[in-house]
Amino acid sequence: MNAGVSVRIVGVLIAVVLVVPTIVICATAFTGGSAVTFPPQGFSFRWIEDVLGDRRWMRAFGNSFAVGALAAVFSMVAGAALALGAARARGAIASVFTAVSVLPMIVPLVVGAIGFYLVYARLGLTGNVVGLALAHGVLGLPYVFVNVLALLRTLDPRIEEAARIHGASQLRTLATVTLPLLAPATVIGGLLAFISSWDEVVVATFLSDARFQTLPVLMYGQIRSGVEPSVSAVSLIVTVVTFGVALIVFAVGPIRARLARRSSRS
Repeated sequence: MNAGVSVRIVGVLIAVVLVVPTIVICATAFTGGSAVTFPPQGFSFRWIEDVLGDRRWMRAFGNSFAVGALAAVFSMVAGAALALGAARARGAIASVFTAVSVLPMIVPLVVGAIGFYLVYARLGLTGNVVGLALAHGVLGLPYVFVNVLALLRTLDPRIEEAARIHGASQLRTLATVTLPLLAPATVIGGLLAFISSWDEVVVATFLSDARFQTLPVLMYGQIRSGVEPSVSAVSLIVTVVTFGVALIVFAVGPIRARLARRSSRS
């Protein structure tokens, strides 16, 4: 057996381990029975309809979407700014920008969650969209930073130099030349930050309360007494949204690649 075949076999096994549980839980959303069984008992949209008509689930859905959207915006602004700083700075300062940006990926999530809670509780930022969005924005920041910094390192500096030669100030060059070129990478990072927020439960649990819960937090609370078909239906909805955003990421990716190639040929 050659190395190529071995790699493909390992890839298939990993895919099976990752995908099969998702398929199973999503399939049980269509059961016609009153319990989670696989294969499903009959076929019905009953549980999906129940979830869509349940104000508690829909309120959590709205909370999750609002938190994810605000977190994506925060991570795009902060991540792009830090990437520009890391690309333009030299020596230790560039290292500081990089260290700050990747730190959320290094700190254990539960440790970060406790830290967020201790700080945000004093500031009155627990149990609301803004506080959780800021926390999730920090967690999503590395996605934007890495994507933008990678693109910045492929951009030809002569593009910005040409704009300045024609009389554009540094601020105008940034606004009319640099940022538009970085837009695809920034959007990709922001979408990944949204997915990260949409699925996140540890930090959300610490910063939520009885009045404010996201979908993952409410799902976690429901399964503590056993998985019900309604949770399967919500799992299906969460999965569909996640894959929908992921498809947008794949659509934007080629645009980012074309910009990088065009810049390198300039």
